[in-house]
Amino acid sequence: MASLADIAHAFSAGFAGGAAASGWMAAVIVANAAFDGLDYGRADRHMRRVLLAVAPFAATLLGVAAATALLSGTFAAFAVNVLAALGFLSNIWTLAPRKGPRVKGVRENKKGKRVLAVSLTLMLSFVAAAGAFLAALGI
Repeated sequence: MASLADIAHAFSAGFAGGAAASGWMAAVIVANAAFDGLDYGRADRHMRRVLLAVAPFAATLLGVAAATALLSGTFAAFAVNVLAALGFLSNIWTLAPRKGPRVKGVRENKKGKRVLAVSLTLMLSFVAAAGAFLAALGI
């Protein structure tokens, strides 16, 4: 029979893998479909909304993966998953609207925010996949 540590390894790998898959889906597949089938303004708005929806979901999955990694004693997987979860949460702050008074003559660069958020999501998907790999190996 499997021990609790082995079960926690598997859960950690599964949750981190799910976060990696959701990030990849948002950054690559949805982006390509949106910019293929929609005009630029709608695709840009759609991508920002998708990224804002995926970020807390992936961060939650990675938080659970980190907790189960810590439970099983895989400290490297714990550290990588926590780092990836914080990175996904940074997407929420990246895409947040500006607060306070507008500066006269300066426009908000929504395209730049979206490009940065997509890049972060793609990079963090690879980090989450590395966390899943480390958890699966028990490192």
